Amino acid sequence: MSIQSYFKTWLALCFCLSLSIRSSAQSESPAFGETSAEEREMKECPFDRSADAVILLDHAVAYFNDQYNLITERRIRLKILKEKGIGRGDINIPFYSGEGFEFLRDIEAQVTTPGSNGTFTVTTLERKNIFERKINSLYSVISFALPNIKVGSIIDYKYISTMKSYGGLRRWEFQKEIPVITSSYELAPIANSEFAYSVYRTNNLPVEVTPNKEAGKVRFVMHNIPGLRDEVYTASTRNFLQRVNFQFASFTNYYGKTNYSATWQQLATELIDEPGFGSQAKKDLSGTAFLKGLSPSLAPAEKVKTIYDFVRSNITWNNFTSKYCEDGVKNILEKKKGNSGDINLLLVSLLKSAGLDAYPLLVSERDNGLIDTTYSYLEQFNKVVAFVSCNGTDYVLDGTDQNTPFFMVPTDLLNTIGFLVDKKKHRFIYFKDLPHKQRESIRLLASISEEGMLEGSATVSNGEYAKLEKVSRYKSDQARYQEALVKPYSFLKVDSFSLAGLKNDSAMLEQQIRFHSTLKKSGGYYLLNTNLFTGLNENPFITQYRFTDIDFGSKYSGVVVGSFILPASFATEALPANKKLVSQDRTMSVSRIMEKKENILNVRYVIEINRERFVADEYEMVKGFFKEMVDLLNEPVLLKSN
Repeated sequence: MSIQSYFKTWLALCFCLSLSIRSSAQSESPAFGETSAEEREMKECPFDRSADAVILLDHAVAYFNDQYNLITERRIRLKILKEKGIGRGDINIPFYSGEGFEFLRDIEAQVTTPGSNGTFTVTTLERKNIFERKINSLYSVISFALPNIKVGSIIDYKYISTMKSYGGLRRWEFQKEIPVITSSYELAPIANSEFAYSVYRTNNLPVEVTPNKEAGKVRFVMHNIPGLRDEVYTASTRNFLQRVNFQFASFTNYYGKTNYSATWQQLATELIDEPGFGSQAKKDLSGTAFLKGLSPSLAPAEKVKTIYDFVRSNITWNNFTSKYCEDGVKNILEKKKGNSGDINLLLVSLLKSAGLDAYPLLVSERDNGLIDTTYSYLEQFNKVVAFVSCNGTDYVLDGTDQNTPFFMVPTDLLNTIGFLVDKKKHRFIYFKDLPHKQRESIRLLASISEEGMLEGSATVSNGEYAKLEKVSRYKSDQARYQEALVKPYSFLKVDSFSLAGLKNDSAMLEQQIRFHSTLKKSGGYYLLNTNLFTGLNENPFITQYRFTDIDFGSKYSGVVVGSFILPASFATEALPANKKLVSQDRTMSVSRIMEKKENILNVRYVIEINRERFVADEYEMVKGFFKEMVDLLNEPVLLKSN
C-alpha cells in the first residue's frame, strides 16, 4: 500500500477496576528543563529537513480524580532550527472555558539557549508573563511569549488541564504542522466506564498501542512523524492528521448507568430547547416592520432572497464565528450587529416568521475539517447557518457572506457535511455533486507585427464559483488582484484593465485586459504562447508524496478561444496537433483544436474537471494528468518570418 493509504481500527475497552493512577511513562521522559547533548547539537530534523522547528517530545497522561474530573498532564519540548521558527516561542494554549468546564494550572516553561563558546543559558518563565484571554463564550486561551529565543533554542513547557468530566475526552493528535520525534498519550479511564478509540495513520507510520488491563490504562506512541503542512487544493489538513479519536460512552456507579455519548436525535432535541440556539430560531418576528412590509405577492423563492438580502444589508458581522445567539435575535435586530450565530439564527427566525420552512443548520467550514458522523459531538461544528426549503428547492444561507447569491451554497461549505437541527426532521446535509461549477471562459484577440510584437485584448469571464472566488479576492485588495491575474505571465505588459459584473448575482464577472508583449525567439523562430490567463502555466502538483485529499471545492468547466492575426510574411511550422487528453478515471479532460485560415490562427481549448474531490491515493493520477495538461496548453506555435 502507498504512503497515502489509511486504515481505521476500532476497539472498545471496558475497565472495571478501582484505580489510583500516575503514569509510569512519565519517568521515561527526560527531566523537565534538562537537555541532552544530542538535542543541543541537532541542526535539522533528520526526516523532515526543511522544517523550521521540531517537536522533540509531546507527552500527555490523562486520568481521573475523586470527583471524576478528567485530569491531563501535558508536556511539550521543541527546538528552533531556523530563523523562520523563532515565532514558535510564542505559546498559545486554547481551552474550553464555557461554564467552567476546563481550566489550566501549574504552567511552567524553560528555554535553553546557546551562547558563545558552546555555553547554554537557561531562562525560566515568570508567572507575571502568563496571560489568559477569553476568545468567545466557549473558549479561552493561555498565552506567553518566552524570552531569549533564537536558532538553537530548546523550549520545554508543561501544564495540567482539569475538565469537569470525561465528556471532554475526544482525540490525541500525534502529528503537527512541524515534525514530531516522539508523541505519546496515556489514558486511564474511570472504573466501570466504557469508551472506544479509533486510530488513523498512514501505512508507513506505525503506532504502538499498549493496553495494560492490570493497571487499567492504555498507551499510544508514535515516532518520527513528518510535519503536515498545507498542500495545494486542500480544504483542511485537520482530517488527515495522524491521530487517535476517543468516544467516552458511559459510566456506571451505585445509582446506575450514565450515558455520555448522546445520539444525533438527542443532540437535536437539546439544541432546539437551548436558550441561545433553538429558542432564538423559533422567535416570532412576524410583527417587525420589515416582515409586515413584505409584499404578499412575493413567490417563496423571492421571499427567501428578500429576507437574505435584508439581513446581509442591515446586520453587520463583528467577525466572530459562533454557533449561538448570545444577545437574543430581537436585540440583534435592533443593534444591527452581532456574531455569526446571532446573525444566522436571526435569519432563521425571520424566514420562519415569514411562513417559510426554515431550520438552523450546524456546519463545519472547509478549513475547520470534515465532521465524523459516527460521533454526535457538537464541537465538531464551528458555525450555524440557515437552511430553508421551498417548492422542492433547498437553500443554504449565511447572513455573514456578502458575496454568495441566495441560490448557491457558500464556498466555505463545499464538500462538507451539515446537520439540520430539528426534533423530527434532523438529518445530515451533504454539500457535494452540486449543480453550480467554477465556470470560466477566455476570449483572446491579438495581432503580431513583422517585428514579433504581440498586441491584443482578453475578455476573462468568470461565473458561479469561479466568480465568487474572484470577487472575494478583488474586494479584499484590488491592486493585488490585477497583479495576481497577470503574475504567471511576466512576459506580458498590461496596457489597461477593467472589471464589470460585480453587483449582478446572475451576470458573469468580466475582466477586460489590453496587453502587449515581444515574442521570444529561438533558432530563427518566434514562439507564440496561446495559453494566456488560464492560470495553468505550471503544474500545481509537484511534491513527491501527499497526505491530504485533493479538494477543488467544485467542478470546473473552462473554455479558451483565441484568434491571432499573423503578418503576411509569417509562415507557421506544423501546428501542434489537435488532441484530447482524458484522465484514467474519465473525470478530467482537456482538448486542443488549432487551425490556420489564411493569415489568422484560431485556437480553442476546453478543460473539464467533473469531480470535486480526489482521495490522497489518487494523487499520482491527478499529478500525471495535470502535467500532461499543462504541457499541452503550453506547447508553442512556431512562427518564421519569410
